[in-house]
Amino acid sequence: MFNMSKNGIITMTRGDSVNFPIFINANDKTDPVRYDLQDFDKVYFGVMEPNAPFEKSIIRKIYTKDDVNEKGDVVVKLGLNDTQYLIPGTYYYEIKLNKIETADLNDEGTINTIRPRTKFVIFE
Repeated sequence: MFNMSKNGIITMTRGDSVNFPIFINANDKTDPVRYDLQDFDKVYFGVMEPNAPFEKSIIRKIYTKDDVNEKGDVVVKLGLNDTQYLIPGTYYYEIKLNKIETADLNDEGTINTIRPRTKFVIFE
């Protein structure tokens, strides 16, 4: 079972596999405009324990332009191995966009939070 509420709270059964799209808004909430990932952009999806920083995510995913669907949304993919060992309970997730302009390894780009820390609940 997987559910994402209107306010972004994710609930899922431990060990299930799921794919879901993420709309990246390049404008504001009143006038949404899809952001099209550029060649060097990266989207980070992380699931953390309560009070843990994003850098200590227990589930870490990185997506690029190659991971978008036909509408242009990034598709997050969670498989059996991502959740099967999690203890049922409340975790949190965040999604960040790293906009990188060039292939230069020294170009760290700019990081923007797409989805602030939001509940991610695992059921047995």
